[in-house]
Amino acid sequence: MTAERELLRTTIADLLNEHCPTERVAAASGDNWDAARWQTLWRALEDTGLTLVGSPAEAGGSGGDLAAAADIAMAAGAAAAPVPLAETLAAAMVLARAGLDIPAGPLTLAVAADPDVPLRRVPYGRWATTVAVGADPADTDPDTGAPASGALISGALISGARSGGEWLAVASRPVRVQAGRNLAGEPRDEVELGAEAGFHVVPAGTADYAQGLLRLFRSLLIAGAAQRALDLTVAYVNEREQFGRALARFPVVQQEIARMAGEVALITAAAQAAVAAGPGVGAGGAVAAVVAAKGQASQGAGTVAAIAHQLHGAIGTTGEHRLRLTTTRLWSWRDEDGPAAECFAELGRSALHAAHRGSGLWPWLTG
Repeated sequence: MTAERELLRTTIADLLNEHCPTERVAAASGDNWDAARWQTLWRALEDTGLTLVGSPAEAGGSGGDLAAAADIAMAAGAAAAPVPLAETLAAAMVLARAGLDIPAGPLTLAVAADPDVPLRRVPYGRWATTVAVGADPADTDPDTGAPASGALISGALISGARSGGEWLAVASRPVRVQAGRNLAGEPRDEVELGAEAGFHVVPAGTADYAQGLLRLFRSLLIAGAAQRALDLTVAYVNEREQFGRALARFPVVQQEIARMAGEVALITAAAQAAVAAGPGVGAGGAVAAVVAAKGQASQGAGTVAAIAHQLHGAIGTTGEHRLRLTTTRLWSWRDEDGPAAECFAELGRSALHAAHRGSGLWPWLTG
C-alpha cells in the first residue's frame, strides 16, 4: 500500500471516529434524524476533499481513483456515518463521466424508470442534490430494454432533444419530497423531478454506469459494516466471561467467529475485486464482478448480523448499542440496489447469454 493510500485511510478513519460516536449515531436514527446536526461532519468531510475523491479536478472533484473512493466508502460503512458520503462519491463520478460540473454540497444518486414518475427511496433525498439518470421508457427495445437509437426524451422536459434515450437530471434540494426511512433510520425519501430540475442528454450507457456504481458502493458500505460487526463481536467474546472463562475460549463460539470471519472475508474480497474491475459499461467481466459483489454482500450480510447477535445476546439489541446501529444497516443495505436473489439471477442470465450467444462461458468467467 502506498503512503498516500495509508494517509487517506488514517484521515477518514480519524475524522469519522471523532464525529460518529455511538450516542450521536443512535440519536440520528429514525424520526430524530436532523440534517443540521450533521452539518459539522459534512463540512469536515468537504474541507478535506473526501466527498469528491475519485472524480477529476477539472469537473470539480478531488482527483484520485476508484480504489481511494472505495476506502472512504468502507470507512463510512464501518462508522455508520449518517451522511450520504458514498452516494455523493457515486453521483459525482456519474456527473463527471457525463461531462457535467459537480455541484457543491451533498449529492445522492438514483436510476429512474421515467422522468415523470417520482423517485422512490432516494437516500437523503430531503437534504441532498438529487442526480437521477434513466432511459425514455417509451423508446426502449422491447426484447432487451435498451434505449432505441434516436429516441426522444418523453414530455416537455427536454423539448425536441434526441439522445438515444438516456437522460440525466439534477434536482437541487427538491421541494416535493415525501420523507421516509429504512430499518436503520436513514432517510429514504420519495423525490419528484419537477420542471425546475436541470435535464441533460447523456451518452448511452450512463444509466448502466450509475447502476453499477450504486451496487458497488452499497457493497463497500456493507463490507465496512460487516468488518465492524466482526470487530465488535470478537472484542465482546474476549471480554465476556461465562463459567469462569472468556466466551472466546468455548469451541462453539470459536467456530461461529470463524464462520463470521469467513463471510466478512468473502464480502470484502468480492468488493475489492469489483473495485479492481470497475463499474463497467454494458456487458462484460466488469459488470459481472460488480453484480457478484453485491450479491455476495447481500447474502453474507444476514449471516454476519445473525452470528453477531447470537454471540452478543440481548445486549446487542439495545437502542444505544453499537452493534444494533451496525446490523440494522446491514439488514437495510442488503436489499438496496439489488438483493442477493436479483443479483444472482442477473449473473445467471449473463452467463447463459455468454454461453449461447456471446464469446463463450469460459471467457465470461475469466474475463
